[in-house]
Amino acid sequence: MSTMLDFSRRIAAVSIISMCLYGPASACSISKVAGVQLPLNTTELSNADRLTIADAVITARQWPEVQIQAVVIAGAYISEGNLEQLKKDRAENVKAYLKQLGIRSENIIIEPKTFTDQMVAKRSDGTLDIEQIVVELTPICAGGCERLCDDPRVIPRTGVIDP
Repeated sequence: MSTMLDFSRRIAAVSIISMCLYGPASACSISKVAGVQLPLNTTELSNADRLTIADAVITARQWPEVQIQAVVIAGAYISEGNLEQLKKDRAENVKAYLKQLGIRSENIIIEPKTFTDQMVAKRSDGTLDIEQIVVELTPICAGGCERLCDDPRVIPRTGVIDP
């Protein structure tokens, strides 16, 4: 549960930074998130994992006249072996795949993360419920993204944010 809270705070911070860098704050926020749970100690994306990420990119490609930014949380669970190498390899695999899908390398931000026991949930059968890879896609708009808030092609999005 705290993983999602930590992730939400990180996404909010990245969104604020993006707004400062790429234009004024808008009346809505637009993003698409894809999460992937890998078997412990593995780095390769399965076909299902690739589809999850591709579906998010396909949704983001419907945003008109924007570039797409991808923030990738490449994580490893504390009990996995060789944490730093796992995070690095997972990040490289996801970045290479996003580039294959047409996301510009300079628009891919990698954030390595080590997940502790306090940050993960366990299912009723005792297995871990952890997404070691999370990809958040957001639009990059010249002059700001306000025009996207009322565009019916733009999904998903949140409601109005008070200035």
